[in-house]
Amino acid sequence: MRRQFTAIALVVVLVATAGCLGIGTGGEGSGTENAVPEEGAAIENAAANQTAANQTVRAAVNDSTAGEEWDTVAVSYPRDRFTVETVAHENVSLGVDTDADGEIDRRFNETHVSGVNTNDYSYTIALDTGYTLENDDVVVVEYPAVDTPEESGTYTVAVAINDADPVDTDVEIGE
Repeated sequence: MRRQFTAIALVVVLVATAGCLGIGTGGEGSGTENAVPEEGAAIENAAANQTAANQTVRAAVNDSTAGEEWDTVAVSYPRDRFTVETVAHENVSLGVDTDADGEIDRRFNETHVSGVNTNDYSYTIALDTGYTLENDDVVVVEYPAVDTPEESGTYTVAVAINDADPVDTDVEIGE
């Protein structure tokens, strides 16, 4: 009886906090999943000690890349805390939010990916999109194979579009 009560209480707590945690809300729980950075980048928060966590990165296009064809995106995590696994081209989701409303307006599929290169802590996706980046575009990349650290905390992640200097953003790793 006590185990059943404990299990029911746990379910009630999870359901009651689901909206706060972003569970079942379409990824809007932490406020960064659909956040449109005016400059720099934003990354989806995650739980600690996850294997193959899905990470969504949003990076604002600025003067250094505007007018260029979108041909690469690179994301580097702290090397001693995260592990990035290799994925097939069709498992990477790519898009551009062209009107800063938080929704992807241009989608790209595996036919636009010419390579996914990884090492233990980063990935670089080479692209053939034919899409010319414009000021105020927000590049959106969903990468489904990031192992998060065991320790919760705030970690700095570097994001670069094409050959531009990387910008840093923080990811919150919760318990």
